[in-house]
Amino acid sequence: MVKFSTLLTQIKQFTTTYFTTVGLAWKTNKILFVKLTIVNALSGALVYPSLMVSKMLIDAVMTAITTHDIDTGIRTMIFAAILSLIIDQVSQITSNLDSAWSYTMANLVGEKVSVSISRKVNSLPVDIAELPETRNTLQKVLDNTGRSVWQLVIPISSFPDTVFTIISAAIPIITFQPLLIIPSIILAIPNILVGVKFSRDQHTFRTEHAPLWRIWGALEDFAVKGRYLYENKILNHVEVLLKRRTKMSKKFFNKDNDIRMKYAWRRQAVSAPISVFESSNRLYLYYLAINQTITLGTAQITSSAVSRFIGAISRLIRQLNDVYQNYLFVKDYETFMSLAEDDQTGKYYLPTDIKHGIEFKDVWFKYNSSNHWILKGVSFTLSPTNNLAIVGENGAGKSTIIKLICRFYQPQRGEILIDGININQYQLNQYRHSISALFQDFAQYPFSAKDNIHFGDINQKPSAKNIHHAAKLTGIHPFINSLPLKYKNPLDKEFDKGIEPSKGQWQRVALARALFRPAPIIILDEPTSNVDPETEEQIFSELLKVTTTKIVILVSHRFSTVRKADQILVLEEGQVAEYGSHFQLMKNKGRYKELFELQAQSYR
Repeated sequence: MVKFSTLLTQIKQFTTTYFTTVGLAWKTNKILFVKLTIVNALSGALVYPSLMVSKMLIDAVMTAITTHDIDTGIRTMIFAAILSLIIDQVSQITSNLDSAWSYTMANLVGEKVSVSISRKVNSLPVDIAELPETRNTLQKVLDNTGRSVWQLVIPISSFPDTVFTIISAAIPIITFQPLLIIPSIILAIPNILVGVKFSRDQHTFRTEHAPLWRIWGALEDFAVKGRYLYENKILNHVEVLLKRRTKMSKKFFNKDNDIRMKYAWRRQAVSAPISVFESSNRLYLYYLAINQTITLGTAQITSSAVSRFIGAISRLIRQLNDVYQNYLFVKDYETFMSLAEDDQTGKYYLPTDIKHGIEFKDVWFKYNSSNHWILKGVSFTLSPTNNLAIVGENGAGKSTIIKLICRFYQPQRGEILIDGININQYQLNQYRHSISALFQDFAQYPFSAKDNIHFGDINQKPSAKNIHHAAKLTGIHPFINSLPLKYKNPLDKEFDKGIEPSKGQWQRVALARALFRPAPIIILDEPTSNVDPETEEQIFSELLKVTTTKIVILVSHRFSTVRKADQILVLEEGQVAEYGSHFQLMKNKGRYKELFELQAQSYR
């Protein structure tokens, strides 16, 4: 009973894997999938006519010899030769098409899976995306995507060929010597079992060595990626890295070779009885031909059909096993793809002209992986025409407030309101589009300067006027205009005519990207940490001029910038220590004044 239930489980797993893969291939390119199926089916179906042409040719020769009717024999031989040539050419065409289309299909499906995974990652709520179990599932899927997709698509694309080969080979056996089917199937079983065991051992081996292989990949990146070149030259440690990589690869490949050699000998052991059977069968059939019980052509095609039948049966089981072995990949992929996505069912749309501002009401928050409260009862109100600077020591909760406003996380207690409505009631995509943000870890796209700024609002046409305006606000326009291709210049020196901006220049490009979006709320997390004080002064002077009707929220450690804000929120250990203007807080002689004067001393 246990074995039967295990068999049912395996059948279910195979069915799940098979239909998931077929579904992926079908959705990826329906026409290519149909063409692959047709050429493979045709390739397998050609086996029978090929065998029959061989029979015709041999029998024609033997008939001409025995009857001395040479003219008829030659005509039959020429006809058979022409048919054989046509069949060979069609077979060659189907083989070439299958080779090209299978490779293309595997790559297309692999790309579709990778794109689907990337799209899914960015559709998940941040708190779910950051869960260890989510990251583990994602890593397993990413580690196996290329290899597993190839192993899934190739067997499935060749199933029709194998199945039709079995049918084509079985027809002459059943027609002329039906009892030969039984030993042909029995003798194929040991070879099948060895193939199945080899596939499983390979799967186990590669799964166990996946962490080692990831390190190997990282070592390769360190050695060849351009961004590590400077440090590699200074540290002069590339040879050390390469030696570690070579040692790892030798260990992996040697172990892999041991497994392959073990099964090479096992295959040899199980193929010996097949060879003995085929030789004996061939002698038996030719003996029948000598006795004129069957024709020589019949003996030849039946002997060939037995060999092809055994080989095709073994190949089919190996292909089915390859698909079955990828069940874990498909299961992980489907598990990941079924994760709940961001809830887009908001009741309201955030207005472009916010009337009552933002309000935090007794907000408490801690991350899933921690028992420590990051925010503890934070409350404050920000009017729609004011800008806010948030200050505090590292870990005080500054960036967390920004993440909550962006709805990356939900507070465990309290609520955040905009115009008196809980922000969770706004439609999420529209709400986030109403926020323009520059984070500390901003993206540096290896595309043109124009693209880097335009990505700030892909819904807006990339007009030169608006892009230049955003660049001028951050002072990066003169730099971009000095480039060989100006705004079309790639911002990555690994591309033709590309350049590598400095960190300060990159930060101004990223800030221009944030300002390109006409959002009512602008969030800036350490936006000028890599620029000099004079440039910072210019940027914020321009910024404050054009954002008088917007809410600007700034996180910064530079009090020369912070002091320009209308309101300053001072956080200490997750709580609001002070809240007010620079003048008010300096007059209070509290924590803000202490931090301000401490920083000011370093400039004296």
